[in-house]
Amino acid sequence: AAAGGSVLLSHEVDAVTSAGGSSEYANGVQLKCVNGATVTAANVVFCAGAYADRLARKSGGEADPMIVPVRGEYLELDESQHHLVNSLIYPVPDPSVPFLGVHFTPTMGSVATGQTPQVLIGPNAVVAFAREGYSWSHINLRDLAEAASFPGLWRLGLKHFSFGIGEMYRSIYLPAQMAEINKYIPAIKLEHVRRGRAGVRAQAMDRMGTLVDDFVFDEDCPRPLLHVRNSPSPGATSSLAIGNMIAEKAAGRFNLAK
Repeated sequence: AAAGGSVLLSHEVDAVTSAGGSSEYANGVQLKCVNGATVTAANVVFCAGAYADRLARKSGGEADPMIVPVRGEYLELDESQHHLVNSLIYPVPDPSVPFLGVHFTPTMGSVATGQTPQVLIGPNAVVAFAREGYSWSHINLRDLAEAASFPGLWRLGLKHFSFGIGEMYRSIYLPAQMAEINKYIPAIKLEHVRRGRAGVRAQAMDRMGTLVDDFVFDEDCPRPLLHVRNSPSPGATSSLAIGNMIAEKAAGRFNLAK
Protein backbone atom coordinates (compact mmCIF):
# COMPACT_ATOMS: atom_id res chain seq x y z
CA ALA A 1 0.00 0.00 0.00
CA ALA A 2 2.87 2.41 0.78
CA ALA A 3 4.07 1.98 -2.81
CA GLY A 4 0.61 2.69 -4.22
CA GLY A 5 -0.63 -0.89 -4.56
CA SER A 6 -3.77 -2.55 -3.27
CA VAL A 7 -4.51 -6.12 -2.18
CA LEU A 8 -8.01 -7.15 -3.23
CA LEU A 9 -9.33 -10.23 -1.46
CA SER A 10 -12.34 -12.29 -2.64
CA HIS A 11 -11.89 -11.06 -6.22
CA GLU A 12 -11.97 -14.32 -8.17
CA VAL A 13 -11.32 -13.49 -11.83
CA ASP A 14 -14.00 -14.88 -14.14
CA ALA A 15 -13.12 -13.24 -17.47
CA VAL A 16 -10.20 -11.43 -19.08
CA THR A 17 -11.09 -8.92 -21.80
CA SER A 18 -9.72 -5.89 -23.55
CA ALA A 19 -10.58 -2.60 -21.86
CA GLY A 20 -12.66 -0.19 -23.91
CA GLY A 21 -13.87 -2.86 -26.32
CA SER A 22 -10.70 -2.86 -28.40
CA SER A 23 -9.68 -6.28 -29.68
CA GLU A 24 -6.00 -5.28 -29.56
CA TYR A 25 -5.85 -4.44 -25.83
CA ALA A 26 -4.75 -0.92 -26.78
CA ASN A 27 -6.67 0.53 -23.83
CA GLY A 28 -5.47 -2.00 -21.30
CA VAL A 29 -6.87 -5.16 -19.70
CA GLN A 30 -10.18 -5.62 -17.93
CA LEU A 31 -10.56 -8.32 -15.29
CA LYS A 32 -14.16 -9.22 -14.52
CA CYS A 33 -14.62 -10.81 -11.11
CA VAL A 34 -17.22 -13.24 -9.79
CA ASN A 35 -18.29 -10.70 -7.16
CA GLY A 36 -19.27 -8.23 -9.90
CA ALA A 37 -16.23 -6.00 -9.58
CA THR A 38 -14.09 -4.97 -12.54
CA VAL A 39 -10.37 -4.24 -12.34
CA THR A 40 -8.62 -2.41 -15.17
CA ALA A 41 -4.85 -2.40 -15.69
CA ALA A 42 -2.33 -1.57 -18.39
CA ASN A 43 -0.56 -4.94 -17.95
CA VAL A 44 -1.33 -8.05 -15.93
CA VAL A 45 0.89 -10.83 -14.58
CA PHE A 46 -1.06 -13.98 -13.74
CA CYS A 47 0.35 -16.30 -11.05
CA ALA A 48 -2.81 -18.34 -10.52
CA GLY A 49 -1.38 -21.64 -9.31
CA ALA A 50 -4.05 -24.32 -9.50
CA TYR A 51 -6.07 -22.17 -11.90
CA ALA A 52 -3.22 -21.02 -14.13
CA ASP A 53 -4.37 -23.02 -17.16
CA ARG A 54 -7.99 -21.87 -16.95
CA LEU A 55 -7.13 -18.18 -16.81
CA ALA A 56 -4.62 -18.60 -19.62
CA ARG A 57 -7.21 -20.27 -21.86
CA LYS A 58 -9.72 -17.51 -21.07
CA SER A 59 -7.31 -14.93 -22.44
CA GLY A 60 -6.09 -16.68 -25.57
CA GLY A 61 -3.34 -18.86 -24.13
CA GLU A 62 -2.41 -22.42 -25.06
CA ALA A 63 -4.45 -25.38 -23.83
CA ASP A 64 -1.33 -27.12 -22.52
CA PRO A 65 0.05 -27.59 -19.97
CA MET A 66 -3.01 -28.47 -17.93
CA ILE A 67 -3.07 -28.34 -14.15
CA VAL A 68 -3.84 -31.65 -12.44
CA PRO A 69 -4.27 -31.34 -8.66
CA VAL A 70 -2.07 -33.77 -6.70
CA ARG A 71 -2.64 -33.91 -2.95
CA GLY A 72 0.26 -34.48 -0.61
CA GLU A 73 -0.70 -35.76 2.85
CA TYR A 74 1.57 -35.66 5.88
CA LEU A 75 1.68 -37.76 8.99
CA GLU A 76 2.95 -36.29 12.25
CA LEU A 77 5.30 -38.21 14.53
CA ASP A 78 4.31 -38.24 18.19
CA GLU A 79 6.45 -35.94 20.34
CA SER A 80 7.67 -38.88 22.40
CA GLN A 81 9.46 -40.25 19.32
CA HIS A 82 11.06 -37.06 18.01
CA HIS A 83 14.45 -38.28 19.20
CA LEU A 84 14.39 -40.85 16.38
CA VAL A 85 14.70 -38.14 13.73
CA ASN A 86 17.60 -35.71 14.24
CA SER A 87 17.87 -34.42 10.67
CA LEU A 88 16.20 -34.58 7.27
CA ILE A 89 15.83 -38.13 5.96
CA TYR A 90 15.18 -38.47 2.24
CA PRO A 91 15.02 -41.54 0.00
CA VAL A 92 17.22 -41.94 -3.03
CA PRO A 93 14.91 -40.83 -5.89
CA ASP A 94 13.53 -43.60 -8.05
CA PRO A 95 13.64 -42.32 -11.65
CA SER A 96 10.93 -44.80 -12.68
CA VAL A 97 8.21 -43.03 -10.64
CA PRO A 98 7.17 -39.36 -10.83
CA PHE A 99 7.29 -38.47 -7.11
CA LEU A 100 9.91 -38.70 -4.39
CA GLY A 101 8.25 -40.94 -1.82
CA VAL A 102 8.16 -40.85 1.97
CA HIS A 103 10.66 -38.63 3.80
CA PHE A 104 11.09 -37.19 7.29
CA THR A 105 11.19 -33.45 7.98
CA PRO A 106 11.82 -31.98 11.46
CA THR A 107 10.37 -28.47 11.76
CA MET A 108 11.58 -25.60 13.94
CA GLY A 109 8.23 -24.50 15.33
CA SER A 110 7.37 -20.83 15.79
CA VAL A 111 7.67 -18.52 18.76
CA ALA A 112 5.32 -16.05 17.06
CA THR A 113 2.47 -18.52 16.60
CA GLY A 114 3.23 -20.81 19.52
CA GLN A 115 3.55 -23.83 17.24
CA THR A 116 5.81 -26.47 18.70
CA PRO A 117 8.46 -28.30 16.66
CA GLN A 118 7.13 -31.26 14.70
CA VAL A 119 8.44 -34.17 12.70
CA LEU A 120 6.48 -34.51 9.46
CA ILE A 121 6.41 -37.78 7.53
CA GLY A 122 5.52 -37.55 3.88
CA PRO A 123 4.04 -36.24 1.72
CA ASN A 124 2.51 -38.92 -0.44
CA ALA A 125 1.05 -38.10 -3.87
CA VAL A 126 -2.58 -38.86 -4.77
CA VAL A 127 -4.69 -37.26 -7.49
CA ALA A 128 -7.18 -34.95 -5.79
CA PHE A 129 -10.85 -34.82 -6.79
CA ALA A 130 -10.82 -31.01 -6.69
CA ARG A 131 -8.28 -28.30 -7.41
CA GLU A 132 -8.60 -27.38 -3.75
CA GLY A 133 -9.18 -30.97 -2.62
CA TYR A 134 -7.37 -31.19 0.71
CA SER A 135 -9.08 -34.45 1.70
CA TRP A 136 -10.87 -37.41 0.08
CA SER A 137 -14.22 -35.80 0.88
CA HIS A 138 -13.45 -32.63 -1.09
CA ILE A 139 -14.97 -33.26 -4.53
CA ASN A 140 -15.60 -30.72 -7.28
CA LEU A 141 -17.45 -32.23 -10.24
CA ARG A 142 -16.14 -29.67 -12.73
CA ASP A 143 -12.54 -30.22 -11.66
CA LEU A 144 -12.99 -33.99 -11.64
CA ALA A 145 -14.58 -34.08 -15.09
CA GLU A 146 -11.91 -31.80 -16.53
CA ALA A 147 -9.09 -33.97 -15.17
CA ALA A 148 -10.81 -37.22 -16.24
CA SER A 149 -11.25 -35.95 -19.81
CA PHE A 150 -7.60 -34.93 -20.15
CA PRO A 151 -5.68 -37.59 -22.13
CA GLY A 152 -2.41 -36.77 -20.38
CA LEU A 153 -3.76 -37.95 -17.03
CA TRP A 154 -4.85 -41.29 -18.51
CA ARG A 155 -1.46 -41.79 -20.14
CA LEU A 156 0.32 -41.02 -16.86
CA GLY A 157 -2.08 -43.27 -14.91
CA LEU A 158 -1.55 -46.23 -17.23
CA LYS A 159 2.22 -45.80 -17.14
CA HIS A 160 2.36 -45.63 -13.33
CA PHE A 161 -0.76 -47.65 -12.51
CA SER A 162 0.68 -49.74 -9.68
CA PHE A 163 2.40 -46.74 -8.09
CA GLY A 164 -0.80 -44.68 -8.20
CA ILE A 165 -2.99 -47.43 -6.74
CA GLY A 166 -0.39 -48.04 -4.04
CA GLU A 167 -0.34 -44.36 -3.06
CA MET A 168 -4.14 -44.31 -2.81
CA TYR A 169 -4.16 -47.48 -0.71
CA ARG A 170 -1.48 -46.18 1.65
CA SER A 171 -3.35 -42.88 1.96
CA ILE A 172 -6.53 -44.62 3.13
CA TYR A 173 -4.98 -47.50 5.09
CA LEU A 174 -2.26 -46.28 7.46
CA PRO A 175 -0.77 -49.72 8.30
CA ALA A 176 0.24 -49.96 4.65
CA GLN A 177 2.01 -46.61 4.92
CA MET A 178 3.79 -47.87 8.03
CA ALA A 179 5.49 -50.51 5.92
CA GLU A 180 7.14 -47.72 3.91
CA ILE A 181 8.05 -45.75 7.04
CA ASN A 182 9.63 -48.77 8.71
CA LYS A 183 12.05 -49.21 5.81
CA TYR A 184 13.81 -46.16 7.21
CA ILE A 185 13.03 -46.23 10.94
CA PRO A 186 11.79 -49.65 12.16
CA ALA A 187 11.19 -48.33 15.70
CA ILE A 188 8.21 -46.19 14.64
CA LYS A 189 4.89 -47.91 15.37
CA LEU A 190 1.37 -47.16 14.16
CA GLU A 191 0.45 -45.61 17.51
CA HIS A 192 3.35 -43.16 17.10
CA VAL A 193 1.84 -41.35 14.08
CA ARG A 194 -1.29 -39.31 13.44
CA ARG A 195 -2.74 -37.70 10.34
CA GLY A 196 -1.50 -34.17 9.80
CA ARG A 197 -1.79 -31.41 7.27
CA ALA A 198 -2.26 -31.77 3.52
CA GLY A 199 -1.43 -29.60 0.57
CA VAL A 200 -2.34 -29.64 -3.11
CA ARG A 201 0.35 -29.36 -5.75
CA ALA A 202 -0.71 -27.57 -8.94
CA GLN A 203 0.96 -30.18 -11.13
CA ALA A 204 1.40 -29.05 -14.73
CA MET A 205 1.07 -31.88 -17.24
CA ASP A 206 1.18 -32.00 -21.02
CA ARG A 207 -1.10 -33.97 -23.33
CA MET A 208 1.34 -36.88 -23.49
CA GLY A 209 1.22 -37.36 -19.71
CA THR A 210 4.63 -35.82 -19.02
CA LEU A 211 4.94 -33.92 -15.75
CA VAL A 212 6.32 -30.45 -16.46
CA ASP A 213 9.27 -29.84 -14.13
CA ASP A 214 10.49 -26.48 -15.42
CA PHE A 215 9.14 -22.92 -15.57
CA VAL A 216 6.53 -22.25 -18.25
CA PHE A 217 5.47 -18.76 -19.36
CA ASP A 218 2.66 -18.37 -21.88
CA GLU A 219 4.01 -16.41 -24.82
CA ASP A 220 0.96 -16.84 -27.09
CA CYS A 221 -1.50 -14.63 -25.20
CA PRO A 222 -2.02 -10.91 -26.00
CA ARG A 223 0.97 -8.66 -25.30
CA PRO A 224 -0.28 -6.95 -22.09
CA LEU A 225 -0.66 -10.35 -20.40
CA LEU A 226 1.96 -12.62 -18.86
CA HIS A 227 0.86 -16.00 -17.58
CA VAL A 228 3.09 -18.03 -15.26
CA ARG A 229 1.83 -21.48 -16.25
CA ASN A 230 4.20 -23.49 -14.05
CA SER A 231 6.51 -22.63 -11.18
CA PRO A 232 8.02 -25.87 -9.89
CA SER A 233 9.03 -26.85 -6.39
CA PRO A 234 10.79 -25.65 -4.27
CA GLY A 235 8.78 -22.48 -4.68
CA ALA A 236 9.10 -21.18 -1.13
CA THR A 237 12.85 -21.74 -0.91
CA SER A 238 13.43 -19.99 -4.23
CA SER A 239 10.65 -17.40 -3.95
CA LEU A 240 12.87 -14.30 -4.13
CA ALA A 241 14.79 -15.61 -7.13
CA ILE A 242 11.55 -16.64 -8.83
CA GLY A 243 10.12 -13.17 -8.16
CA ASN A 244 13.16 -11.56 -9.77
CA MET A 245 12.84 -13.80 -12.82
CA ILE A 246 9.13 -12.99 -13.27
CA ALA A 247 9.83 -9.26 -12.84
CA GLU A 248 12.53 -9.41 -15.52
CA LYS A 249 10.21 -11.36 -17.82
CA ALA A 250 7.42 -8.83 -17.28
CA ALA A 251 9.75 -5.85 -17.84
CA GLY A 252 10.82 -7.25 -21.18
CA ARG A 253 7.34 -8.22 -22.32
CA PHE A 254 5.66 -4.96 -21.25
CA ASN A 255 8.61 -2.70 -22.22
CA LEU A 256 8.94 -1.41 -18.68
CA ALA A 257 11.92 0.55 -17.43
CA LYS A 258 14.06 -1.55 -15.10
